[in-house]
Amino acid sequence: MNRYPLIITFVLITLCLLPMMILRDFNPDNELRYLQIADEAIGNGSIFTFSYQGETYADKPPLYIWLVMLCRLILGKHSMLLLSLFSLIPAFVTIGVMDRWAGLSKPSDRVGVAFMMMTCALFLGASVFLRMDMLMTMFIVLALHSFWKLYEGNGKQGILMPVWVFLALFTKGPVGLLMPVLSITVFLLVKRKGREIGRYLGWKTWGILAGLCAVWFTGAYLEGGWEYLDNLLFHQTLGRAINSFSHKAPFWYYFAAVWYVTAPYMFLLVGSIVASFKGIGKEDRQDKETFFLVTVTATFVMLSLFSGKLAVYLVPVMPFMVLLFIEVLKRTGWKKWMTWSLAVPCILLLVVVLAVLGILLFGTGSGKPAELVSQYPFVRYGMVKFALFLLIQGLALALYYLYRRRPNLSLIFIGSSILLAGYAASSVMPQLNDWIGYGNLCKTISPEEQVATLYLRRPYPMKVYLGKEVSDYQRDFDAFYDGEIKDRTAGQGPLVLVTRGRYLDRDGRLGEFAGSRSHWFVGPYCVVRVEPDNTDNDIDNIQTNFIKGNYEQ
Repeated sequence: MNRYPLIITFVLITLCLLPMMILRDFNPDNELRYLQIADEAIGNGSIFTFSYQGETYADKPPLYIWLVMLCRLILGKHSMLLLSLFSLIPAFVTIGVMDRWAGLSKPSDRVGVAFMMMTCALFLGASVFLRMDMLMTMFIVLALHSFWKLYEGNGKQGILMPVWVFLALFTKGPVGLLMPVLSITVFLLVKRKGREIGRYLGWKTWGILAGLCAVWFTGAYLEGGWEYLDNLLFHQTLGRAINSFSHKAPFWYYFAAVWYVTAPYMFLLVGSIVASFKGIGKEDRQDKETFFLVTVTATFVMLSLFSGKLAVYLVPVMPFMVLLFIEVLKRTGWKKWMTWSLAVPCILLLVVVLAVLGILLFGTGSGKPAELVSQYPFVRYGMVKFALFLLIQGLALALYYLYRRRPNLSLIFIGSSILLAGYAASSVMPQLNDWIGYGNLCKTISPEEQVATLYLRRPYPMKVYLGKEVSDYQRDFDAFYDGEIKDRTAGQGPLVLVTRGRYLDRDGRLGEFAGSRSHWFVGPYCVVRVEPDNTDNDIDNIQTNFIKGNYEQ
């Protein structure tokens, strides 16, 4: 542990997350969509231009989709384990660069900070789920680290820095370019070295960026024409920044989000920002602390000015929040407010976990807790209780070592207990998958059955499992009936309707339609088998019963 603290830490983290990476299903909001986009690109033979459900998809640059396509071509199928590595490995690289940048010498300090970084709520989530945010974060961290080496006099980074910036841009989009450029510019201005901006962001940097972008844009133009290029450069970029057509949120959105995305270290990290501002002008303040403070605050303001906002956009800021905390700690030493900043979330989390464990062990009685437990029966499994016990132990030890003024050990126990609890709870992942994705649901549908959907959000990626399109009628039961049932004959083959179970009560006609047919439940979903020879006058009967009130809405 003394010789290779980070390697052993990464091995432990990997072992803890491995069951989840193997057993978890793809979620339909983003992961299944990326898989379907990759499948369509392979089918179309396209490289720089993509489509989703046959329509142009220029929301994201190609790099991450290329990785998904490569895995599909190598294995012949999509692998959650392999694709998860494109989130986990960038997280490890980011932590490794952060560790080198921080310059800590004591192994326990290095391990504690690594666990702290890894188990920040949003960072941990982005390290497991299939998104391009962690990959972009890695390239941004590498770009700004290269700048710092240039700033300290290492001229060998002059080519690497713009390459990292381009790869960040090529992974997720404009933030990958804007965050490094803005951070470097503001830092040099704050240090009153504005004349040196051209040294780092001069002709060589912009020339490399322009050359790489020219290759990308030329490929997009040759495949998709001006329309696709316009969509990529203007509609998706300027549209999202100025007047977002999705994820629109007020300016203060991130001021609220930062508290839960950095849990359970939110008071410590936000408090370090305040402490760093208070330290401006002090003689013992290092340039490194100023740079990290500038990077955090400038990026935070930039993201707040954009129209489209999501909590996950804060992932690239989080490594620099942790680095800022380290620099403040070096300058001031461990203060009393830091102890309470770490102790309060631990105490609150400990109380909540104890309450949950008590409910699972001694019964729920009635009310909301009983309703939740009955809805998710797998939470009563022994390994879930063991996971809560591990978390309780870790939090208790963290509080003990805080009392003994050993904050590095507190961070180790907090981080390791979160990861070990996740490892134990992963045993219920096969049951939890009913709520996560469509995999278990699609296994209950036979290959010859056609699929229609009602009240489902983003059902089209079911194609990844079914190998065929689904007919989505959104929230319109009449359109579904007219399109699929009214004139259906036996020769058209079997049909199933997939809907959310709660809408059987909310939509009376849907409830009666499902009640008169064979149906089954998979997690929150209800699958109704529509018999082709049992459709005559159904709509009349349903409408008559609807009017007479022969059902409970």
